Amino acid sequence: MSDSGYEGQSVLVTGATGFVGGHLVPRLLQQGAKVRLLVRQPERLPETWRGQVVVCVGDLTDATSLAPAVQGIGWVFHCAANVQTWGRSQDYEATNVEGLRNLLQALAPHVHTLRRFVHVSTVDVYGFPQRPCDETCATHLPGFGYGDSKLRGELLLRDTASTLHMPFTVLRPSNVMGPGSPFIERVGRELRQGLMLRISGGHVDAGFLYVDNLIDVMLWAGQAPQAKNEIFNVVDPEPITWRQFLDDLRRDIHGKGWIIDLPYPVAAAAAAVLALPYRLLGIRREPLLHPLIVKIFGRTCGHRSDKLAAAGCPVGRVDYRQAMAESARWLMTTYGK
Repeated sequence: MSDSGYEGQSVLVTGATGFVGGHLVPRLLQQGAKVRLLVRQPERLPETWRGQVVVCVGDLTDATSLAPAVQGIGWVFHCAANVQTWGRSQDYEATNVEGLRNLLQALAPHVHTLRRFVHVSTVDVYGFPQRPCDETCATHLPGFGYGDSKLRGELLLRDTASTLHMPFTVLRPSNVMGPGSPFIERVGRELRQGLMLRISGGHVDAGFLYVDNLIDVMLWAGQAPQAKNEIFNVVDPEPITWRQFLDDLRRDIHGKGWIIDLPYPVAAAAAAVLALPYRLLGIRREPLLHPLIVKIFGRTCGHRSDKLAAAGCPVGRVDYRQAMAESARWLMTTYGK
């Protein structure tokens, strides 16, 4: 795949201190892009980026801070989001909807220079169905702060883009894994020494997506004419069940943790009971188990990428075995063997 179209071009990345944005920036630098970063905490950026990127300190929730970041920008890769699995609805809305609104409003006077706005959404907008969805399926508010806000943000982007005649691409990734992944860290911690939940035998599709494969898609989406004003699911080609994922990661990190298997109805009932006092009392700390976790592990996340492949995007450059090996290696290097 050639990404030479970014050479010498001004590109804005939001969320560069996060997992996906942190993997995207080095790839853009390799392509010779003039990378600008919108960040709240510049001290969290890697030292190796110093002198290679332009840092604009700002916050999506502060509309007045965004103007310097967007002037003269040719591409925007919007990776910033509140991606927590437990939180208050208003916090998700503030970043994932109102923050996006602020960014789009800041871009409005400069839309004539914008070549593409690549927006990272999520397959959660399908609402955790039992069967996989393609892009023609209706979206539904899933009933959780993250997914609800991401769907509202997606709709806001499409409406605004239509009004401003702004070229965009929406990508709906599944479960993004890889070195640096908070998900890999969290699951790996339990598999090493703790207790990990598996639901109904772990036979549903985990929607495995290696982060470097997602970055391939993002770079393609910013350039490909056939990606303009389109929406794509993004997931690796090989279907991986949660059972296989948990077994492979546990083996690769030499884990000694236990895996407990619960039927879906039992897990869902237990999650509702455990989460209730946290909700009623407004406790910020995440409970051991709650309904979103049960949905993630108990309903398919494998919403296939047939449309993406048909559009000519190379998918799955890094295969599952290599992706798992790299993830396990990072986990053991970072947290000790």
